[in-house]
Amino acid sequence: MGWTPPTKFTVFISFLLMAFGLFIVIDLVFMAPDFIIIHIELILGDFTQFETWGLIAIIVLFLSWFVFYLGVRLTGL
Repeated sequence: MGWTPPTKFTVFISFLLMAFGLFIVIDLVFMAPDFIIIHIELILGDFTQFETWGLIAIIVLFLSWFVFYLGVRLTGL
């Protein structure tokens, strides 16, 4: 199995997703009493707003890893 370097587009998209996910995590963990994204009302089902944003952060961080993984494994992505 050969290793192909990812394209600049893949690296850029992966970096943006990772930066957004880390922003949410840092915002939730270190500024918990008055975090910035609390002003965006987003509640999914029975989750609290904190849990909803945590779930979004986990999904975005996973997508950043997955996009980069696909960029390395697939040629031309």
